[in-house]
Amino acid sequence: MKALVAHSSVGKEVWNRFKSGFFSKSGPSPHVSLHLSDIPEPALPHPEWVKIRTITSGISDIDEGMFVYGDFASLGAFLTFPFVPGNENLGIVTEVGSEVSGVEPGDRVAVDPLLSCRPRGIQPVCTSCADGDPSSCKNFFRGRLGPGVIIGACADTGGGWSDSFLAHASQIRPIPSNMETENAILLPEFARAVRAVLHHPPAPGDRVIILGARSLGLLTLIALHELGFEADPLVVAEQPFEVELARKFGAAAVVLLNPRASAYEDVAKLVAGTVRYPQAGRIGLEGGADLVYETTGISENIGDALCFTGEGKALVLMAVTQASAFNIAPIWFKGIQLHRSAFSGVDRYRGEVRETFDIAFDLVSSRGLPSSELITHRLKPDQHGEALGALQDRSGSKAVKVIFQHVM
Repeated sequence: MKALVAHSSVGKEVWNRFKSGFFSKSGPSPHVSLHLSDIPEPALPHPEWVKIRTITSGISDIDEGMFVYGDFASLGAFLTFPFVPGNENLGIVTEVGSEVSGVEPGDRVAVDPLLSCRPRGIQPVCTSCADGDPSSCKNFFRGRLGPGVIIGACADTGGGWSDSFLAHASQIRPIPSNMETENAILLPEFARAVRAVLHHPPAPGDRVIILGARSLGLLTLIALHELGFEADPLVVAEQPFEVELARKFGAAAVVLLNPRASAYEDVAKLVAGTVRYPQAGRIGLEGGADLVYETTGISENIGDALCFTGEGKALVLMAVTQASAFNIAPIWFKGIQLHRSAFSGVDRYRGEVRETFDIAFDLVSSRGLPSSELITHRLKPDQHGEALGALQDRSGSKAVKVIFQHVM
């Protein structure tokens, strides 16, 4: 079958580190290469697994970090090389293990990508999984699979950037015939937004900021409204074209991150804070919002999010696009409560405790998503250079969500 396969070059990584230490003008170069290859179809590792023929697969912030920003070092311990990327997937079941029930070949399914205790066949599950936080699973390197946190980062499962990949029965959700493919492919990322909001909700009267109006930021804005929170967040967008989208999706106010001095002044007005212009070094903010969702994962933006967060208040980091380094001074001086929100878990919503993926699934089933405006680029896997280039040049391409369309 055809697949985009990621390979790591140890020699290239060592040379990169040498350059960064001794040649300050040398920019970062990717440590991971991506090639369209013919590889064998994966075999079911256990009767509780299924094989899925890919229809569409998204490019997530994790993928973008590795293949656009070349920032694989921060994720290296959580990957198995060579691997097939693609953790936001929609496909058709083609093979069903003998211990799987409720799923038939031909079913169209969305996939929760996390490879925690249950998919790995580990009993009893670890304390993190038992507490409803499988993103902190202690067994990502054990069980029936080789190392890897998610489908799309594990050599044994494959990923959605290929003709076929594998998933455990607990990870798949059959898609009803009336749910559009464009809505279904956004489910994994929307579930992450729902998780962040339910796990770290705004209190009445909180001043809330969403930093970033890429797909995850816009889905977080939508999640706040769909889940019934009355917060009127300020959205800090990176690109001018994102401003209109954020306003359309319900942002109370939108400001551009650049120029930064202007953005800081706008944020200061919202939070009744004071911008501090140093004689040397980075601009700062005294005061800040009660709750900040940072949705881009870009190191410089994380630094801004820290500054935008008030003393003793909460910052939720939702993406890992370029997380190798960021300014930690506000953590020290402002006593910020730093949180992370990763993949689906277990959350309480409307009096019920359920998996976050299922809460997101129900919201999309009943209300839909503005997929036609969120999904801006649909390309074939052999056009991966163009797809990644669109994300690298968002100002020119006006890319929000880029997906690979396997079945046209």
